[in-house]
Amino acid sequence: MSDRIFLDTNILLYQFGEDNEKRSQAIDIIARAVKTDNYVISYQVIQEFSNVALSEKKKYFSVPELKSYLQDILIPLCKFYPSADFYLEGLRIKNKYKYGFYDSLILAAAKRLGCTQIYSEDLQTGQKLEGLQIINPFKVGSKKK
Repeated sequence: MSDRIFLDTNILLYQFGEDNEKRSQAIDIIARAVKTDNYVISYQVIQEFSNVALSEKKKYFSVPELKSYLQDILIPLCKFYPSADFYLEGLRIKNKYKYGFYDSLILAAAKRLGCTQIYSEDLQTGQKLEGLQIINPFKVGSKKK
């Protein structure tokens, strides 16, 4: 069985960024994600992505374009929607590992989905917590599948 990999919001956003190398890598990751069941996101990733993608500063998408991207890419990848006890798990992770609250919710969602890896540029690369390995796929020498 292959590892289940959680994609943090920044991985998705780099598909549209100005850094050519990161954009190319992000496009490759997303292409793999839509072809397999190994990659997942949470509702929070959809919210964060949509907020940035529609922002006046970035303006990656119009509303109709984002609707299409949501239906074709993000919603099929989304395997986690919260329950009340999920927020308590996020607080536990925040308290134990000292991450911000929203990052702790990402970690809690990845854990609940049974992920063994999380691809993120924002979290502490190389850290392993509660069976979850944090990997920056843009960092030279990082282990990515």
